[in-house]
Amino acid sequence: MKILIVEDDFGSREFLFNLIKLEGYDVRQAVNGEDGLEVYHEYHPNLIICDIQMPKMDGLEMLNRLREEKEDVIFIITTAFGSEDYAIDALRLGANNYLKKPIDRKSLIGLIKKYQAIIESRLLAQKAEGRVVEKALKIEFDTHFEHIPAIVGQLLSEISLKFNDSDKTNIELGLDELIANSIEHGNLEISFEDKVIALDSNTMSELYAKKMQIPEIANRKILVDFMQKPDYCEWIITDQGKGFDWKSIPDPTQGAQLMELNGRGIFITNFLFDELEYMGKGNQVRIRKLYK
Repeated sequence: MKILIVEDDFGSREFLFNLIKLEGYDVRQAVNGEDGLEVYHEYHPNLIICDIQMPKMDGLEMLNRLREEKEDVIFIITTAFGSEDYAIDALRLGANNYLKKPIDRKSLIGLIKKYQAIIESRLLAQKAEGRVVEKALKIEFDTHFEHIPAIVGQLLSEISLKFNDSDKTNIELGLDELIANSIEHGNLEISFEDKVIALDSNTMSELYAKKMQIPEIANRKILVDFMQKPDYCEWIITDQGKGFDWKSIPDPTQGAQLMELNGRGIFITNFLFDELEYMGKGNQVRIRKLYK
């Protein structure tokens, strides 16, 4: 996977570059958005990590230029204390995620590895475009966390409408996040506190295995109802867990501030779809993407 760092501060740029390089990734760097665009069109990275406030061209303008070109590169913005409003603007412009400075090594590498799994699972061959304008189906999946990229790939293959590359990337990342939440916090009943402890001790796989030893949990399914209409696609994702208090999550469209780890995935997913709605006891979420 190829990664581009765009950061005007030398120390921050070198920290990110060396950290990512040591993890074995192909990485390049740029000092501002103008330089970043030049490197992007030459290098064609899969993922960009970009600061917001930079001279010549800031991160927001660089992001906007790429999205106007319909580029589907995954874009992570970094934000310092006091610039949260800029980060919200970036999410509205099509950024896929954000990291707060000072950047935590575990958070950064975890995010990169998550997106690497998504990138590697993308279909190698383009599917021939069909003439299907309406479709409805129900798909049932077992509770296996490691199968999420394949599940997302199967769901993407069902889409017949011609979404642009940027929209397809948003759908892909959004489905990955919501299905992961349904498995992890829904079916497996892993609490936020248990997840933080497991991440800090690098024992997430052991936590998954422990949960899967409980027959009631191991036999749970994930259900996805997919509907395609001439002007939108809609997914309803249902897990068989106990649900959660979804009404306590801030609405990002109403000036909410950036979320930390707890609720972060749901917060970001609001910007990836045109509609997102939790229903019932919180074990069911409906998302819709308009065909523009």
